[in-house]
Amino acid sequence: MPKAAPSQPKTPMQMVEALSSRVTASARSYKMATVRYLMRPPLSLRAKYAAFLLDFAQQSDLIQDVLGRAGERVSDPQVASLLLLHQKEEKARIQLVLSDLRRLGYSDEFPERPMTSGDAALRAYCTTVSGEHPSAMLGVMLALFGVAAEVSPTVVRLLSVGSVPKEAMRWLLLRQTEDPKVFQQLLTQTAELVSDPQEQAQLLQAVEVTGELLALGAAARPAA
Repeated sequence: MPKAAPSQPKTPMQMVEALSSRVTASARSYKMATVRYLMRPPLSLRAKYAAFLLDFAQQSDLIQDVLGRAGERVSDPQVASLLLLHQKEEKARIQLVLSDLRRLGYSDEFPERPMTSGDAALRAYCTTVSGEHPSAMLGVMLALFGVAAEVSPTVVRLLSVGSVPKEAMRWLLLRQTEDPKVFQQLLTQTAELVSDPQEQAQLLQAVEVTGELLALGAAARPAA
C-alpha cells in the first residue's frame, strides 16, 4: 500500500489567514467570559480588577518560564530569538501589573489567588508545548496578544464606568494600544518563520487550545 503523500506546507499568506481566524474565535469567547465576570455580583469593579491583575501576574510568571524553556530547546535560531525577546518583554510588563496593584492599595505582599481549572490546564499545556513542540509557543503568544488586543478596550470602558482610576490601568492601557501592533508583527514573523507542515499544524493547534483554555479560565474566575 503506497504511503500517503506528506502534507503540503501553507504559504505565509495562508498561515496568516488561518492563525487570524483562530485568534478571532478565541478572542470572542474570552471577551464574553470576561464581561460576564465583571458584570456579575458583587459589582465592585475595583476589587474585580485587582483580582484580574493578580490572575495575570500568575500567568506572566508561567509565560516567562515556558518561553525561556522553549527558546533554549527550539532548533531554529530565529524562532529562539523571537521567543526570548518576548520573554524579556514579558518581564518588563509584569512590573506594570505590580505597580497597578500597588495603586489599588496592595502592598508588596499580594494575596494568593485560587487557580481555576482553566488556569491549571493552561499551565500544564504550556509546559508540555514548550518541551515537546517549542516553536508552537509562538502560537500561544499569538493567542495571548490577540485576545488581549480584543478584550482590553471593552475592559477599560467598563472599569472607567466602575470608578477605577486610570492611574491603576497603565498595564491594561498599554495592552490596548500596543498589543494590536505587537500581534500583527508577531503574526507576520511567525507565518514567515514556520514553514514545516507539521510545525504549522502544531502552531495552529496551540493557538486554538490556548484560546479555549483562556476562555475556560475566565469563565471560572472566582469573584474578588
